[in-house]
Amino acid sequence: MNQDIRPVPWTDPCFLDNQRNFPAEELLRYQGQHIAWSWDGSRILAHDSDRRTLDQKLRAAGIDPLEVIHDFVEDPNLSYLA
Repeated sequence: MNQDIRPVPWTDPCFLDNQRNFPAEELLRYQGQHIAWSWDGSRILAHDSDRRTLDQKLRAAGIDPLEVIHDFVEDPNLSYLA
């Protein structure tokens, strides 16, 4: 058995409330970007248009990509249908 695997905790119970209360005008800055929310949903820790690059930025900042909530902020002016 691999002892290096550690369980990822559930999100903070206040995550959804904090995310819902995040200022909409600030979230607009991240349109078309992958974002990494803090575990409690109160702030965005990093962002990038490419998910892999976002994870690299997190690691460079000393943040484990498995310990954030990944999300994508759609640009309402673009279609994401293929």
